[in-house]
Amino acid sequence: MLNNLIEGDGNVAKKGIDVSAHQGKIDWDKVKADEIEFAMIRMGFGSDLERQDDRYFERNVKECERVGIPWGAYLYSYAMDINEAKSEVAHALRLLNGKNPTYPIAFDMEDADGYKRKRGMPASAALIDICYTWLNAVEDAGYYVSLYASLSWLNGSLRSGKLDRFDKWVAQWAPKCTYKGAYQMWQYTSAGQVAGISGPVDMNEAYHDFLAKKHSNATKKPVTKPENTTYTVKAGDTLSEIAVKYGTSVKKLAERNGIKNPNVIQVGQKIKLSRSPSAKLKAVYHTVKPGDTVSGLAVQYNSTQQQIKSWNNIKDINKIYIGQKLRVE
Repeated sequence: MLNNLIEGDGNVAKKGIDVSAHQGKIDWDKVKADEIEFAMIRMGFGSDLERQDDRYFERNVKECERVGIPWGAYLYSYAMDINEAKSEVAHALRLLNGKNPTYPIAFDMEDADGYKRKRGMPASAALIDICYTWLNAVEDAGYYVSLYASLSWLNGSLRSGKLDRFDKWVAQWAPKCTYKGAYQMWQYTSAGQVAGISGPVDMNEAYHDFLAKKHSNATKKPVTKPENTTYTVKAGDTLSEIAVKYGTSVKKLAERNGIKNPNVIQVGQKIKLSRSPSAKLKAVYHTVKPGDTVSGLAVQYNSTQQQIKSWNNIKDINKIYIGQKLRVE
């Protein structure tokens, strides 16, 4: 393992799998007994069409939660342009609504079935923009995101500083991962054998403690009880912008208002807020210690990298300092 290259937290690698409808009906009790420590579950593929939902996604999530296996999810992308990427954002957010993943939500960028190649593979810049659009939007919705791609794609078509701030899930079926950038998960084979699963399954290692609980060295400040109020949607508004303005998250606003698709709000719609603009925030601060990263703090405090960056006026999220006091909630 190239642990010195991993933007992790020094924890022992955890063993996991990624699954989809291709694995059929999984016996998750047996999977748990086989010492699988996490699962990445396919939500679906392509644009926001119900027929493109993974038919086992709901069952796999419920079963993981029943047996106590932490889970994340991924969407296989067929997007050829930004508009299709936005539909894939809506697809993911629809399926994630009401769920609480504890591992990353990943964007699966590859061309395993030749779909993109047959239709004219988008240029590198276009592929990067597609990835950025999806990752940024899903992150803004309050989820911890990651980019899944093969070593060759990460070193080739997807090599860009624009994607550096997003965690990587590297696919390299080899004895060791040779990716030179920061990554927190590695898919090392497609031929794993796990009890409870018929046939081969992808095997992975995770190097970050995504389950780390917060407040180990956080300090809370007294606050005023939030006021209930509403906001009237204006032309050009997005739920993510409203969330930032009122110090909350897209996920919380969507749940509070019964919004199924966070990307669709209407002019004139009344959005119930958790507080008024003048109410004091329930601020939580974290003192940076060795090994801390903005991405790690975002996971630890159920926040996002962008929110932490904005709260603390951080110019480069890759540069924080030991002893620095950061607002994380």
